[in-house]
Amino acid sequence: MKRSTAIGHLVEMGTVATESIALREMQNGWPLVEIWLTGELLEPGGDLDAGSVILMLDTVPAETTWLAMHPDGEWVGDRLRLGKRPMLWCYRPSTWPPWNARYQRVARIWSDASGLDGPAIDLLRSNRSPQIIQPSADEFRKQLVEERRASFEHLRKIVDGYWEPQHRRRGADRHAGENHLWRAAAGLIEIEDALT
Repeated sequence: MKRSTAIGHLVEMGTVATESIALREMQNGWPLVEIWLTGELLEPGGDLDAGSVILMLDTVPAETTWLAMHPDGEWVGDRLRLGKRPMLWCYRPSTWPPWNARYQRVARIWSDASGLDGPAIDLLRSNRSPQIIQPSADEFRKQLVEERRASFEHLRKIVDGYWEPQHRRRGADRHAGENHLWRAAAGLIEIEDALT
């Protein structure tokens, strides 16, 4: 994908995110707080395989552990058309830092307070890196230890409730429940791998 195409997708996502803030008045609200860029687009260069974004959500950390499926995150991803864009994406609770077990270098490109970060987009367009944040080794380890605990509790909750009737009704079919289980387990494994 051309770099300019990826940046165009970021601008479109920022526009939709800004327009969607009005949805906060609805019953379910609009949980998106920030969009952070990570991966290949942070580095100067030409074509890339895919862009990567992290959606920061106003959700409870215990319900949005690493790679866990959450209806709010899936709704935001659908509204931003992330399934139709050449973008890798994940979501995190806004009370945790945007960097995570997979992506340590991140740059904010949108927030609900100030909208699309024009200077960051201009830097990307001129083939330069926006302001990148990255945790220290101690910050990274401390955060992942907290997330490992939360991810384990989330996985245990899914396993314990897997055969409960209300779990079966909540998941449209058996595959939906298996997908929740797989993602919770995969997230915990990624955290453990990052710690070691």
